[in-house]
Amino acid sequence: MIHPTAIIDPAATLGEGVEVGPYAIIEGPAVIGPGCVLHAASRIVGRVTMGARNVVHGTAIIGGAPQDRKYGGEPTEVIIGDDNIFREGVTVHRGTGANTKTVIGSRNFLMVNSHVGHNCVVGDDATLVNSALLAGHVRVGDKAIIGGNCGIHQFCRIGRMAMISNQSGLNQDLPPFFTCMMINKVAQLNVVGLRRAGVPRENISALREMFQIVWRGNRLLKAAMKDLDPRLLAVPEVKEVIEFCMASKRGVVRYQAWSDRGGGGESTEQ
Repeated sequence: MIHPTAIIDPAATLGEGVEVGPYAIIEGPAVIGPGCVLHAASRIVGRVTMGARNVVHGTAIIGGAPQDRKYGGEPTEVIIGDDNIFREGVTVHRGTGANTKTVIGSRNFLMVNSHVGHNCVVGDDATLVNSALLAGHVRVGDKAIIGGNCGIHQFCRIGRMAMISNQSGLNQDLPPFFTCMMINKVAQLNVVGLRRAGVPRENISALREMFQIVWRGNRLLKAAMKDLDPRLLAVPEVKEVIEFCMASKRGVVRYQAWSDRGGGGESTEQ
């Protein structure tokens, strides 16, 4: 299942049933799990450990050196789970700093020309649409969706099942279950995603009430969260949002109505 024009380093390990297409390159001590498919002109570089049934399309490069001026060639790696799809032109860079890593979970879909920078951690079932860009040290929760041409600043966190629309961006944290439709602004909850994930209706209602009080109330976030009714705090999804925000180091996105997107509304300090 290996094309004669493929170049495979003797240090690489290939699992059962791996397919390697024309002019594909596996360079260095990579470990490619069973059933993976490396299409023509794809490239795996260095210490990459890849699980089962991943598909890497042409011109994608997994494991390239980090784009970091401080990087001096120290050993770093990329760890990838199972059943991921890396479409054409995707780049995933290994960690920067000795023995660090970039980690991608399972069942993620990285579309054309998307990028995962050094030391990022991407959970499971996330989607990066065409040209979505993650700078270094970004953390992406399970089932998050990052729209086309979005830019995420280094060290930002994107919560579970959060959604960012096309041509938006973040240099602050986006809590779980929220939808970002502008730069550092949240307009609404990802209700469609919550329903599809089977979140109970009463839990979605609690999230709506929390969102109304904390984000649409135009108060300081931490003060508003501390004033929430214990009834709301007992809901697991509400608790997840609060804990995510309390752990933020970059600040958390604030509310701006989608209809007011041209008004340049001011952000409120956390």
